[in-house]
Amino acid sequence: TIGDGEVVGLLGPNGAGKSTTMNIICGCISPTSGNASVCGFDVLENPAAVKSRIGYLPENPPLYFDMTVGEYLDFVYDLKKVNADKETHLKRIMERVQIYDKKDRLIKNLSKGYRQRVSIAQALVGDPKVHIFDEPTVGLDPKQIIEIRKLIGALKHEHTIILSTHILQEVNAVCSSVAVINKGKLAATGSVSDFTASEGTVNKFII
Repeated sequence: TIGDGEVVGLLGPNGAGKSTTMNIICGCISPTSGNASVCGFDVLENPAAVKSRIGYLPENPPLYFDMTVGEYLDFVYDLKKVNADKETHLKRIMERVQIYDKKDRLIKNLSKGYRQRVSIAQALVGDPKVHIFDEPTVGLDPKQIIEIRKLIGALKHEHTIILSTHILQEVNAVCSSVAVINKGKLAATGSVSDFTASEGTVNKFII
């Protein structure tokens, strides 16, 4: 169970089941057992209600490289059937992730860091209550990692965030609590301080 406004880090080695868990919550795949719900809606019984409340950043974001940043977010806005003034809504999001000055640039001409910002922007379209970020800083350089972490940190006051990673430092930087997943099972949960005091605390669950 994740409370309103929490930032939970799904921590675990590659192949532990982090992405699978996120895909189940988002309704991309069906669970083989158990159940999941978002804001009181079951992911299988009310998939549309769940998806309308989630902003999802997959590990490999579905960007259209031949679109400009503005065209792509306009496209996402229409797909999500957002009930808000389009120009005002999208401008606010682009300014928040600091890509408004790139709105007329083709996505294929952006750096990887800016592409990741565009990917986060599409997750914010529609102002969903819950954000799910799968390895949001993978492949970025140190400066870009710091910038993305700051951006996620700025969101946590208004949204519930689930963040997957296998990097303990990432959890320490942006999360308020931790869920350790290993071999498809929940191995441990607790506050960030419980796990960052010693890497051995985490290692005993994942080795």
